[in-house]
Amino acid sequence: MINRRIPSALLLAVSAAAVTLAPLTTATAGAEAPFKAPVVTFEGTGPGTVTATVHNPNERGQCWAEAGVGPENNHVFFGEGKLESLAQPGRTIKTSLTGLEPGSKITARGGCADTSPAGGYELSETVTVNVPSNKPSTGSFGG
Repeated sequence: MINRRIPSALLLAVSAAAVTLAPLTTATAGAEAPFKAPVVTFEGTGPGTVTATVHNPNERGQCWAEAGVGPENNHVFFGEGKLESLAQPGRTIKTSLTGLEPGSKITARGGCADTSPAGGYELSETVTVNVPSNKPSTGSFGG
């Protein structure tokens, strides 16, 4: 009888350890969500000015807006790429690109850089944006 109790006790201890560890292993394996491109919109907000609204949908990294400007499609960052023009995890920011040729067009997109050890980046689709030549009207809508 003694021989039967020892293996049963050992089996019970091993089973308890496996049950205790299983949830930890599962939670750790799926902890990091897939990295995504930003949600970004562009709007002409004044003569020679385009404003980007950039949302970082990730739990890590930083997101920005960038554009191709002029006949040579020169690469520039909205907000001059300053820290305040970067959307931090889960945040939304507005940033502008000024000094553009009124009445011209730019190509614009957003990007997010993964700052985790995995690294990498994701880009949104490139869109064409009209640069206003005069200030858009403002007002309220609705009733």
